[in-house]
Amino acid sequence: MRFGTDALGARLAQLLEPGDLNEVVLSSDLVMHAAYMEWRRTTVQRHGGDQHVRYIVGHPGAVAILAIDAATREAITPESELLFVRQFRAPANQLLLEIPAGTLDVRAGVPEAPKTAAQRELEEETGLRAAQWQHLQSFYTAPGFTSERMELYLALQLSDAGPNALRPDEDEAIEAVRLTIADAVEAVRRGAVVDAKSLIAIDVAGRLAGR
Repeated sequence: MRFGTDALGARLAQLLEPGDLNEVVLSSDLVMHAAYMEWRRTTVQRHGGDQHVRYIVGHPGAVAILAIDAATREAITPESELLFVRQFRAPANQLLLEIPAGTLDVRAGVPEAPKTAAQRELEEETGLRAAQWQHLQSFYTAPGFTSERMELYLALQLSDAGPNALRPDEDEAIEAVRLTIADAVEAVRRGAVVDAKSLIAIDVAGRLAGR
């Protein structure tokens, strides 16, 4: 079963069955297309027959990387270092401290494989490569208005990509920095990390470190 074969798994499956809350799409009109996103005016119908309009931002998907300077999961401690990037975010109008991340490249209408994107983004944003990769979890970033689904990866056994490393896009100004897992957890408590994907990743890192 999707959520397990025990009583909790059955309960979760029941809770996530739409039933009378289901919405059927009647029409979806393209309002605007820019870069890799499209804005659509979507009309839906509910179980009772009433209709409503939803404005949805279509997104090809994205990846985020929990890059920890450790050889194995078992070697992770509170003093192991996490890779972050400092980047000014125009929508937030402030500089944010985030884990490396990025959008899936789309070529001929086909998004790249998430793991490939994760490897590329880690190298572009930090100049590092990882010998060990593990998919951790998937989540929607803002399901109230966008279809963006993000895949979170754990990256271990980090090494310098060398002088021919991939670089950030021309419009990106990024600085890679490190914090220990203990300091990252404390940074969250002090409100210095406010980016959702980074909050999720730091929580995972804390659990991996036994905190």
